[in-house]
Parts: sequence; structure tokens; C-alpha cells
Amino acid sequence: MVPAVNEATPNPVPLSVIIPTYMRERVLWDSVASLRGQFREGDELLIVDQNDPPLLIPAGLEGPWLRHCRLETPSLTRARNLGIELARHDRVVFLDDDIIPGENLLDRLRQVTLANPDRILTGLVEQDDVAEDVPAPGWVDLDSGEIRTNFSRPHAGEIPFFPGGLSLIPKSCLPPAPYFCPAFKGASQGEEIDFSLRVRARGVRIFADPSIRIFHLKVVEGGCRSPRFRRRFFFDHVFNQSLFFARHGNLLRFPLFFLRLKGFIEFHTRVPGSRSHAPLAVAKALARMAGGLIAGLRFRGK
Repeated sequence: MVPAVNEATPNPVPLSVIIPTYMRERVLWDSVASLRGQFREGDELLIVDQNDPPLLIPAGLEGPWLRHCRLETPSLTRARNLGIELARHDRVVFLDDDIIPGENLLDRLRQVTLANPDRILTGLVEQDDVAEDVPAPGWVDLDSGEIRTNFSRPHAGEIPFFPGGLSLIPKSCLPPAPYFCPAFKGASQGEEIDFSLRVRARGVRIFADPSIRIFHLKVVEGGCRSPRFRRRFFFDHVFNQSLFFARHGNLLRFPLFFLRLKGFIEFHTRVPGSRSHAPLAVAKALARMAGGLIAGLRFRGK
């Protein structure tokens, strides 16, 4: 039996919970069902549906608390922006579509935001494949453009960035629209780091509390692991990393960035059983790199 929306207790902080989803129908509705009992009167859940064909809401989950929103062309950043534009409340919560929410996740977000009303909030993302070599929460090297994140260990206090799939963002903390950069492609690696750097430049602070907790089902098919995204993942990654570096990186250190990306391209274009590389794949990757750099320079300083 699916839990009902909790209407017994007053709601001190109405939340607009936004879940972008793509090709993960079963696990999505499992996540929604486990969240439903945490909603209080006035809360809303926006499912930003990028599926083809569109999702059908299962029996028992319908109601005014759940809003089905459509985005015809899959894009994680555009899905997040659409959710923000449609959200009724001043505080938006972003969750992935392949999670198990921690007990009292939404109430814990309310409690922490009442104590920190002008901050972006995040917490602990437990998962099976922990990055043992990366400290929490990770680092960003603006000389090389390298991004490493790790939110799988408890961390409390101010942090430089947040994971896109576990965050509460007051609308007062948003940068000018478009909020999440729509130029990122596919699975959009680095889009939350781009967002974080931009809002921190405006004086916004990001706060982590390990009692805000989800479990991330890391190996679920769909999303960035869907055939559509997986086929072009390498090229999208090259584009997105180039976009990020051109928008935020130290352009005087471009040779360092180029060497790092060159190694990545060489690794992914090597012909099996030889030391040579597939010429067409290399050419496409270099074209994606050029396109990403141009896109990043266009957004730089905005």
C-alpha cells in the first residue's frame, strides 16, 4: 500500500520537489512511492518526464501533490530549469530518479533550511561504489579543468559545491536564467559545479548536513546509462569538460587542460589490439572539444 500524503502536521516550509527522469520508469515510481509519505500538505512533486512515449502515472499515485511535466528533448539541465520555472514554492529540492530517500529526508531538509534560510543545502549520498581515493566533497582544478566529487562520506559545514541529485535551492539563491547552463549535453557532467561556481560568485553559500541522506542506486539502467546517452557519452564528456574549462578555467593554463583531455581522447579512441587510434573518432572528439570551448567562452562571465 502506498503511504498517503502527511496532512496531520503543519508545514513550516512548503517544498517543490523536482525529479528529472529519462527511461527509468520502474525505479522512478519506486522512489516516488517511498517519498510519498514524507510529503506534507502544500508540498508538490514535479516529475519532469523526458521519456518517449510519455510516462503513465501508476494507480494510487495520482493527485494534486504530483505534477507531470513534459520535456520533449532529453536534457538534464533543461529539465531542471523547467522544474524551477514551474515550481510553485520558494524552495526547490532536486532528487535523482534512482534513489532510496533517507528516513524523514524532506522534514530534515525543512529543519536545516529553517536554521540556514539563505543557503543551498545538500547532504550524504550513500552508494555502493565509493570513490576511496577522493576526499569529501572532492575538488575542482581550474588550471586543468579536472572535477572530482565524492559525497559518499559524512561531511558537515560549508562546502564549495553540491551533487545535482540531492540539493535544496532557495529561489533567492538562483543565478540569472538560464539557471543550469542549457549548453551542457547528455548526462551533463559538471553542470552542478558550473552552477555552484556561479552562485558562490554572487555570495551564496552551500551547506552540507549528513543527516540529509539518500542512497543512490548507482547501477540502474536508463538515464545516462540509456542506449541513447551511452552511445555518445564519450563525445558529450569531451564537449562538457571543454565547456566547463572555457567558462570557468584559467585560460592561461590551456596547455595543461589540453594535455589532460588529450590523454582522455587517446584512451577512448585506441584501436583494440594496437597502439593506433581510430582517426574518425579522434576527429569527432577534437570537433566536440572545439565546440565546447566556443560554448564556454560564450557563457564566460555571465
